[in-house]
Amino acid sequence: MSSLARVRLFGPTTVILPERAPVHVLGKHARILALLALQPGRAVSKDRLAELVWEGRPPRSFQQTLDSDVCVLRRRAELGPGRSSALATTPAGYVLDPDRVSVDLQEARVLAARAAAEPACAAVVSASAALELTTGELLEDEPYAPWAEEARAAWRHTEFELCLRASRTALVTGDLVTGVDAAQRAVGLRPASEEASVQLMRAQWWAGRRAEAIRGFVQLQDSMLEELGERPGAEARELYLTILRDDGPSADGPADAEHLRLLLQLLRGALDLTPGLRAPALDAELAAAASAALNRLGTAGSPSGARR
Repeated sequence: MSSLARVRLFGPTTVILPERAPVHVLGKHARILALLALQPGRAVSKDRLAELVWEGRPPRSFQQTLDSDVCVLRRRAELGPGRSSALATTPAGYVLDPDRVSVDLQEARVLAARAAAEPACAAVVSASAALELTTGELLEDEPYAPWAEEARAAWRHTEFELCLRASRTALVTGDLVTGVDAAQRAVGLRPASEEASVQLMRAQWWAGRRAEAIRGFVQLQDSMLEELGERPGAEARELYLTILRDDGPSADGPADAEHLRLLLQLLRGALDLTPGLRAPALDAELAAAASAALNRLGTAGSPSGARR
C-alpha cells in the first residue's frame, strides 16, 4: 500500500484514505485497531492484545481467531494484505507502521510537546493545531474499557497543560481570541482549577470582557467551595479586585441588571472574607459597610494607624 492511511481515535475509530470515504471500524476490529494505534511503531504481543480485546477472557484458540480478525481488519480498513500490510505481523506481535499510517492522537502528542518547547508565536501555532485535531472524545467507542480510560486520563492531563500554555502564549502575542478560547477549554476540563480560572479571567479581561471575567471569579468560588470546601487563593482574589477597579472601556457594554447583581454578590463575598466584618443582610446596606471597611483598612495601613 503506497498511500498514507490515517487513523482517527478522537470520536469513532475511523480510517481515512486519500480519495476514499472514511471507514468507521466497528466492534472487535475497532478495538484491535485502537490498541495498536495508541502506540504506533511498537509491537503489541498476541497475548496482551487477546487479554484486552476479550477483557481478560480470551478463547482457547485466541491466536487463530486473532489472526483471522486482523486479516478482516486489514481488508476493511484497506491496510494491505499479508507481509505488505501497514498492520504488520512480527515475532513480537502486531504493529502499526508509523511511516505508512498516521494517528491523530500521536500527531497531537507531538504538537503538544513542540508547543511546550517553542517560543511564544510558534507555540501558539503548534498548540492550536493540536487542539484542532482533538475534537471529539478520545476512544469514543470504548467508554468503559480500563485501558481506554487510562488513555483518556493521560490525554486530558496533556490537553489541560496544552490549553494553559496556548492561552498564556496567545495573550503575549496579542491573539486574544485564542487566549480566551484555550483558557475556556482548560476550565471545561477542570472547573475547580484555580489556575485555569485565573487564566480565563485574565484572558477575558485583556479581551475587554470585564463582566465575564468578574463572573468567572464567582463561578470559581462556587466550584471550589462545593468540591474542595475552600475559597480562591490570593492570586485569584487580587486579580478580581484589580479587574473590579478597572474603569477602562469594556466590550461587555454598559452594566446591566445582571452585572449589578453580580457586583453586589462579589461585594458581599469580599466583606465576608474580611476579618472582623460580616456583610449585612440587605443589599442597600452593603455600600455603607464597604465604605466603613475601606476606611478601617486605610487607617490601619497609614503610618499613624500603625503606631496605634
